[in-house]
Amino acid sequence: MSGQRRIVHSCILSSLLLMLAIVVAVSACGQPKEARWQGVAPTTKAMSAADSATVDQAAKAALDSSGGQLPAMWIGIWDPAKGYYVAAYGEAVKGGAAATVADHSRIGSVTKTFTAVAVLRQVEAGKLALTDTVQKVLPDLATKYPGLAAITIEQLLAMRSGIPDFANTGIVLKPVVADPTKVWSVDDIIAAVMDAGGLKAPGTPGYSTTNTLILGKMLEKVTGKSIEVAVNAVAKQAGLTQSALQAPAETKMPGPASHGYLNDPGVAGLKDAGVTGQPGQDVSAWTVSWGQAGGGMYSTINDLKLWAATGLGNTLLPKSLGERRLVAQSIGEGNYGLGVFNWGNGWMGHTGQLIGWESVVAYNKDTGAVFVAIVNETGSLMTALTVAQGSFPDLLQGMLGL
Repeated sequence: MSGQRRIVHSCILSSLLLMLAIVVAVSACGQPKEARWQGVAPTTKAMSAADSATVDQAAKAALDSSGGQLPAMWIGIWDPAKGYYVAAYGEAVKGGAAATVADHSRIGSVTKTFTAVAVLRQVEAGKLALTDTVQKVLPDLATKYPGLAAITIEQLLAMRSGIPDFANTGIVLKPVVADPTKVWSVDDIIAAVMDAGGLKAPGTPGYSTTNTLILGKMLEKVTGKSIEVAVNAVAKQAGLTQSALQAPAETKMPGPASHGYLNDPGVAGLKDAGVTGQPGQDVSAWTVSWGQAGGGMYSTINDLKLWAATGLGNTLLPKSLGERRLVAQSIGEGNYGLGVFNWGNGWMGHTGQLIGWESVVAYNKDTGAVFVAIVNETGSLMTALTVAQGSFPDLLQGMLGL
């Protein structure tokens, strides 16, 4: 019996030592990380010559339909049934270089999706919480503008802050068009918005780039780094090598680079915002500082596909945050989650506009389908979207709310 007791005691001791080792390991390393968000991977099969010719035909017809108003169009399609195809049409520079798939272009509000992911990664790290308020994270801003104090990070991400927009109004666009060389700071823009009035109660829906600029300030506060560093880190983690947010004073993209134009469609869009523009302008040297965290990035058509394939950054997030991001509510312009549109039928994405360029990134998490497009004229995105009709009619229906 004594021998048996020694064996039993030895087994108990071994078990205790093993349990202690596990406790020490968990204490040292923390709990296992939550599984990352995943969607269906896009196809890796190239489109057939016949199917790509059909895309070419549709794209060229769309470009011709603009009557010379749209210089160029970049299109990428990843169709689960037919394969992928990427092409460029027209002139990247009017009277100069033909468009190529290597061209860099401004992507406007698609930048918001990168900023949103940067914020959510800080939520994952425990440095921010969706319930944190402007008062908690940016007390100086809350003191200056008490109406902002109670607004939460979640409301900023979800476009439910009640803060007026500036990007589609004359608040900032009018002075930008009047002096395209002025470099705007985030504080300049927030001041202009608040001076113009119209702040509504937190929770009020409405698309507003002002929200994203405030989120950018929050990122700078918790990381101790510039918004450019925070956003570009997300792009790098996603595998993008041709996309970046530049410093506010920078107006030149790396080559090859498209030029952006303001023609009749863009002028009409500015008029709707109460701004007078002159058609026929090359706006490539105009400031993009008013976009910043909400619209200042550049990219290429292939990099936009890579971003789409991550679920616009969702694969960089835990499953719970990735799913939470897609819980969308109507904001008038569509159903919006946390820094991303949910267009239904599995489609998620974002559109972008900066004076001179427009873009769209769309990904179907259920099928792996991707549609990405860039145009180098302010009001001509719909021309490119018609090319999606042949492959993804449900995407266009979702985007247009049909």
